[in-house]
This record gives sequence, C-alpha cells and structure tokens, in this order.
Amino acid sequence: MASSAQTPTPRTAQADTFWTRLSPTTRHAGCLGILLVVALAFYAPAVFEGKTIQGTDTVTFRANAQVTVEHHQKTGEWARWAPNVFGGMPYVNEKISVLQLDDVVNLVRGAAWPVSLLFVLMAGVYLLVFYLTRDHFSGLVSGLAFGFTTYIPIIIGVGHGTKFVALAYAPYVVLAFAYTLRNSSLLGGLLFAGALALQLRANHPQIVFYTGMLLLLWWIVEAIGAWREDRVPELATSTGWLALGTVLSLAMAAEPYLARYQYKQYSVRGAAAAVNGGGAGGGGMGWTAAMRWSHGPGELFTFIVADAFGGGGQTYWGPKTFTEGPHYVGGVIMALAGLAVWRVRTWLVWGLGLGVLGTALFALGKYAAWLNWPMFQYVPFFDAFRGPEMWLSVTALALVLLAGIGLDYALRRKERQGRRTQSPDPRQRPLLIAFGAVFGIVALMWLAPNTVLDFEKPNEQQRIRQALLRQNPNVSPKNPRVQQAVRQQMQKQKQQRRGAFTTDAQRTMLFLVLAAGVLVLYRRKTLPAWGAGLAVVAIVGVDLWGVDTRYMGDERYSAQDVEQSIPTYSFDQFIKERQKKAGGLGRFRVLSLAEGDPTSKARPSYHYENVGGYHGAKLQRYQDYLDHILQVTGSGPPNENALDLLNTRYVAARQQLPGTEVAYRSQESGVLVLENTDAVPRGFLVGTTEVVEDPTQMWSRLRSASFEPRQTALLPAPLDQPVTPIDSGSTAEVTMEHYEPEEIRWTVNTDAPRFFVASEVYYPAGWNAYLDGEPIPIHRTDYLLRGVHVPAGEHTLEMRFEPKADRYGTWIAWTSTILVYGAVLMLAGIRVRRQRGAGPEDEEVA
Repeated sequence: MASSAQTPTPRTAQADTFWTRLSPTTRHAGCLGILLVVALAFYAPAVFEGKTIQGTDTVTFRANAQVTVEHHQKTGEWARWAPNVFGGMPYVNEKISVLQLDDVVNLVRGAAWPVSLLFVLMAGVYLLVFYLTRDHFSGLVSGLAFGFTTYIPIIIGVGHGTKFVALAYAPYVVLAFAYTLRNSSLLGGLLFAGALALQLRANHPQIVFYTGMLLLLWWIVEAIGAWREDRVPELATSTGWLALGTVLSLAMAAEPYLARYQYKQYSVRGAAAAVNGGGAGGGGMGWTAAMRWSHGPGELFTFIVADAFGGGGQTYWGPKTFTEGPHYVGGVIMALAGLAVWRVRTWLVWGLGLGVLGTALFALGKYAAWLNWPMFQYVPFFDAFRGPEMWLSVTALALVLLAGIGLDYALRRKERQGRRTQSPDPRQRPLLIAFGAVFGIVALMWLAPNTVLDFEKPNEQQRIRQALLRQNPNVSPKNPRVQQAVRQQMQKQKQQRRGAFTTDAQRTMLFLVLAAGVLVLYRRKTLPAWGAGLAVVAIVGVDLWGVDTRYMGDERYSAQDVEQSIPTYSFDQFIKERQKKAGGLGRFRVLSLAEGDPTSKARPSYHYENVGGYHGAKLQRYQDYLDHILQVTGSGPPNENALDLLNTRYVAARQQLPGTEVAYRSQESGVLVLENTDAVPRGFLVGTTEVVEDPTQMWSRLRSASFEPRQTALLPAPLDQPVTPIDSGSTAEVTMEHYEPEEIRWTVNTDAPRFFVASEVYYPAGWNAYLDGEPIPIHRTDYLLRGVHVPAGEHTLEMRFEPKADRYGTWIAWTSTILVYGAVLMLAGIRVRRQRGAGPEDEEVA
C-alpha cells in the first residue's frame, strides 16, 4: 500500500487538447475562477444588490454587542466586558489586535460577505485535493462540493459566522498536515502552525477540535502504515514537526485563547456547578446537555437523499428537537468517495476513510454511547462541546476529499494513449460498481421506503392528540373520533413526507446515472478528460445548487442592515428615556418578561442593561443565580430579593408582579413597564456581614423574605476587618462618579468601617478594585456580586477590568506570529534561491 509521504504518480501524457496546451497557472486560474463565479452567482443578492443575510445568531450577536459598539464609537477602543448581557459578562465582542493573514481576508469580508470566506474555503479544498492528486478537476469538484454542502448555506443563513470561518480555514490545516507528512521539515511544521492559528482565531474551538480529531484518526492509520512498512523514524520526525506547529499555533492564538480558556473555567462550558464544589472547576457540561442534537443513525442517509427526513424546519420529522436542514453532499460525491476507498489503496485514503467513519460515529452522540460515553469521560475537551451533529461538517470535508481522489482514479489512464486497445478498460467496471452500489441502495429505499423509514416523528401521535383535545376541550380523550382524527392527520403527514423522499431519491438516482454515464464515455474514449471532468463538476454543482436554494432563498435576504432589523417597541423607548434621565449606563437593569423566557432572547440587550439575554457560554455563577435565586423560569413570579440585588429597577411584563408599580402601559401591545422601587443602587454600604459557606443555604437565605440586602451582605468566608452597623445617625454615602464597561468609579463617605457592595457580577479573573489608588481585594458577595471593605473617611473607589490573560496573550501572540511568519518567509526564500540555482525544473504535465 502506498504511503501518504509519497508524491502522487505523475499523470500520463494526454491527448493534445486546448486544456493541455494551457499553462499550469492558467489552469489554476480557470478553476479558481469557476469557483468564484459560482459563489458570486449563488449569493448575488448579498454582493450585487446590497442585501444582508440576517440569521437569528447574527441578530443575537449584534444585540449583545451594542454597548461595546457604542463604547468603540465613543473612545475608539473595544470593551471586553459587556454590562448589557446577563448582568455583565466578558468577551461578548472580542477583537484581536495581533495581525495575521486572516486580516487580509477581513479587509473585504464586510463588503463581500459571505463570498469572500466561501471562496477561501473552496480554494483551500481545491488546492488540497490538487496537492493530493495533481488533478485540477478533482480539486474543482471537491472544492465546489464542500462549499455547497447544504450545511454551509444553512450556517450562513442562521448566522453561525465563526463556525463558517473556522470551516473555511480547515482545508488549509489539512493541507499543511498532509504537506508535513510528505515533507518532514521545519517549513512544514511552521506552515501547519500558521494554518492552525488562522482556524483558532476564527473563535470556534469546537470546529478546531473536530478538525484535530479528523487529523488524529488519519495519523493513526499513518502510524499503522509506518510500522508495517518500516517508516517509523520518518513518521516520528513529521509528527515532531506537527507537534511543534501545534504548540506554535496555540502561542499565535494566545490572543484571545489565553483569556478564553480562563473564562471557560468560570462558564457553563467548563465550571462545575456550585452545588458540587463551586468556584472555577475544570469539568465540562453534563452528558445529557452535551448529547443534545445527536444525529439519528438513519439520518446519515440524508448525505445522499436530502429530504429523507423532511429537510429542516417545520417539515423535519427526525429524532432531534428541530434542525435547519441536512448534511447533503449528493450521491455522486458518495459514489466517488466509495470508489476511492475501494480502489485507491493508500494509507492516505484509509486515513480519510477512518476519519469519515469515526466522525460520523461521534455525530451519533447518545445513539452510539458505546463509543461516545468513554470518549466523553476520558478524552480531554470532548465534554466541552454540545451538538454532536456538528461532527458531520468535518465528515463532509473528508468525504469530498475522498471524492476528489475517486474522480482522479476515474480520470487516470494507465495504458499508453494514442491508439485504441481491444482489451477492456480495467477501471470501468469498478466505476460502474461504485456508482451502481449507491444507485441500488437509493433505488431499494425508493421502491420500499416504509421498510426502513416510518416517516413519523417520535411521540408525534401523542402531540397531535393533545393538540386536538386542546382545540376541543369538551371532547373526551376516549372518544373513538379522536383516535380516528389522529390517524387521519398522521396519514396525511406521512404521505407528504413519503412524497418528498421519493422526489429526492429520484433526483439522486438521476444525477448518479448522468455522472456515471459521463465517466463511462470518458473510459471508452468518447469524451476527453477535460470534458468529462467539467461535466462531473457541472452535475455536482447543479445537484447541490438545487438543494441549497431550499435553505438560502429570497426570504434569507433583507434590504435592512442587521441593526435595523432589531425591533424597538414603545416600552423600550420609555425605559431608554428613564435610563437617559438617570444618567445613562450603569444606573439600573431591566428584566424583560414580555417576550417569554428572558434567558432565550437577546433583543432587550440591544436597548438596555439586561438581567436576561442569550449566550451559549454564560457564567456558571450567573446560571446558578437564574436557576436557584431569581427562579425566573419557574411557574411563579421572579424572586423579589433577586430582582433587588441585581439593581433591577424595571420589569417589562404582561401582568403586574408583587412589589412593583405600573410605570407605563403600552397601548399597542398591552405590555406593562413595572417599577421596582426596592432595587438596590449599583453601589451601596452595609453595616453587617454574614458568613454562609454552603451554596444551597446561601441561595435559600437570599430568597428569604427576611433577608434585607441593603443591610446585610452574605459572604462565603469571614472578613479579617471590622464592619460597623449603620443606624439613623451614621454617615454612609455612595455616589457614582463614572461608569464605563471596563471602569467604574464611586465616591464613598463613611464615618466608620463598612462593607461596600457593588451590584456587579463577580468575575475574579478580570476585575480589580482600587481604594484611593491602592489595590484592595474583591470579595464574592451575595453569591453573585462584588464587595470590598472600606475604612472610615471619604474615599475614591474604582473597579477596573484588567485581565492579565489578555495582556500576556497579546504579548505571546505577537512574538510567536513574528517568529513563525518570519521563519516561513526566510525558509521559502532559501528554497526559491536554491531552485533558481539548480536551474528550471520540468514543466508540469497535466
């Protein structure tokens, strides 16, 4: 079996055609031009009509980022702390100051989104497959297939921008990996470092981890091959350079990852729940949470029949709660990938094959617990991510790489060209078998769909029955007509779903027949190689384009920009006027219950400092506050003490809550703005402290009606300094002088030692306190807030967000980036100089 370390066999000379007469540079330019034109055509409304793609996550991000955007407009600096999301949290809109190659792409990112990154993605796959096969059309079909795998337009449409960017740089990571395996050198390690750093900087660690696992599975196969072929020293050297590249890439991405890793220890993605020990734990999320959106085993069939499970949205009937759409690559890509695995016997192909198998099993999540449970328990970072279905994005990458290799196999000729031979073509039969196998599977499913698919969502009949009974409350559940109505509605649903499946199965078979026919014509020397290659590219493109338009239609585009799409209601205007009158940012927070669950809506965060919000990695301590103190998602009203503690002056709701007064009533929607006059200010003094070590006891004490947050502060450990009670004759005054996202300043005047409570979220990895310019410790107070001891007298108290991880990360990233980029340029220059000294090399033979 051939090693991945070997360079592909040179292509046999082909007939003299216009394609072979083109220079290598012209051929590359032509292929890349095709990819660019297709991308521009597909996303034409965004590029040529000035429209924007407004996914829900794009709108969520813009709402969360509003305070940091305003701060940047005011000061020219990007704030790392956002006080408008979940009471305040870090790194909502983090910006990277260290310059790398991705900044070149970012110059046109805004003007040409998403085509700029899509072209980067497709060009990367094209270059990778060309490097592996030395065939332009193989690279072209793979680049087109990955760029238009349905998952790509789906994540673009819903606004998963960082995920898309991370996938765009994934091919370059794989290319650098393959190059280093074949060319064990410092240059390979440095190129791997640079590529991996670009992917890391996309700020989607989950895709980076999944790409790394794909490469690890590939490496395992290479290690087996090296052992069997006595190539262990060579592989060990390559592995060493890759390890060095990995370390350097982490250094190059130290900004923002050093701070991000530190934050992870306090977030729901990494911290242990407080009831199990509190503080900054190192564990990940629980098994149940991590395995949500596990991919059903039968849903793997959507790789080749897009609507096998109803597609996405309202028509989806698979086992997941919901999904936006399938991971469709098409039957042609699957047949070519299968052909490669069967007939191209190299460790490279087997490595990619294991990558497909392994990542697909990981995507099954809880449905393959025999594999994923031990991985979850023992493999570092495996427990840090949710949504196993996302594994299929790298499964698709491996599949299109194999498909490119399969097409290269189909287009290669071993026999000498120039005259027809009477012997049968040795590659025509395997080609027909590969395509026939996929065709046969789809045909069997098409002929007998009910043998495997039941076209019924789990518990669907029960939900239909419940809906019917709600619509007809006077009808008994035991009435036979109810069950008959359920059966009729279920039968109608199944008929529609079966029809959608049948239609897509037919189109898959049609494209399989067309592609197989083109390749057979080439093998029989009726079509030239370039004609067959372009035809296969066109067939794959038409196939994927047709499915992709289902998920990137006109409804995805808007003539408004993202900010204009965030609605502003009359009650928002009222609250914003009150905020302006109070002095602006830092005066009070708002809890919005008017739109349902306040922990799943980011819109209010655009308008004011929000007690709720939406973010996938909020602070674990704040999650505890929501679950155990505020209890906002329970059946009753939110806890009054919890509202008071977090400076919640106003609540937007549909009905009045205890302890509030109606300040405004919307005539259009009926939404009430309730004023909570008991809300504590952002900073205040208390005269007593109480030690409560156990988190559950502290939660209970904070919820208790007997607890007075303006008088007593609850601490996890005793103070070593005195605190004097406050009475009617005491002086205990606090005045807020300045409030910005990363800096707060108060004037504090007290006639005796007291304890100052800041109604600000506790985050010890970034916030520092200074009393009259001298640093003082911040104590965790009332489970969630910050507190400091203040001696008698008049003082200036400041709190500043100064995470050391940011400062160190920036220094490390700049140093390593200069080192790696400088070394790559130097080594590349030396190589070019040597090549020129050795004389011109032979031109490439296509």
